[in-house]
Amino acid sequence: MEEIEAILLKVLSDLAALPEDEMGIALIGKRLSVLSHEDAAHFFELLYRRDPQELVTKRARHMLINPEGLKRVLGVDACRHIYLASLKFGYTRISRLFTDLPPYRKGLAGYDKEEDVRMEHISLGQRRAMSKRNIKDTIDRLLSDPDPVVIGNILNNPRVTEREVLKIASKRPNSPGILKLLSSHRVWSKRYSVIKAIAQNPYTPPRISVALLELMMSQDLRRLADDATVHPQVSLSAKDLLNERDKGSV
Repeated sequence: MEEIEAILLKVLSDLAALPEDEMGIALIGKRLSVLSHEDAAHFFELLYRRDPQELVTKRARHMLINPEGLKRVLGVDACRHIYLASLKFGYTRISRLFTDLPPYRKGLAGYDKEEDVRMEHISLGQRRAMSKRNIKDTIDRLLSDPDPVVIGNILNNPRVTEREVLKIASKRPNSPGILKLLSSHRVWSKRYSVIKAIAQNPYTPPRISVALLELMMSQDLRRLADDATVHPQVSLSAKDLLNERDKGSV
């Protein structure tokens, strides 16, 4: 384990010098590609044992929220074997990061207010163009759009505020793709209120919610641990994380 610890420390040191999260994910993938699946499981376990308040550790965990990045740099087959290795070693926390369960709730995302339903009759190309405009009323009417490109444009729009982003994160029903997009946004995914809203949304893929729990305060974990509306894996993970914190291991 000392050798894996040294690799982890070197990765964290190198991550601190990288400006973009995508570069960080690529770095993690490159370093893990030379390790066995068992050692990769040890790597993640050691990462999640570290102090979550340490900035570079927090950043590394944040990079792992969206599972698509890991799948891209490691490959689906490697991710499956790391999952199996984590089960073998009893790394429950890590095994949950390599699951891909569907959201607890399913439904059609889209416009639900009568005054906004007419937006669905506007062509997709027009809505995508509208989402780039700096017109607040237009942004407000597009917040429930089911198209990820429209929502992506809104998240990058300089006129959008945290209030509007929270409406997207809290919307029910919602699209798993949109919630996944929001969970990895370079700006909004780092806002605590947004993190909490995504984790609490039963339409969020549980793998993403579980990863977000690592960034949440204990008082909010307690609420999620007793929340019957979220995926059972999310509430169970919240309970386990609270127990670890109570023991002083996190």
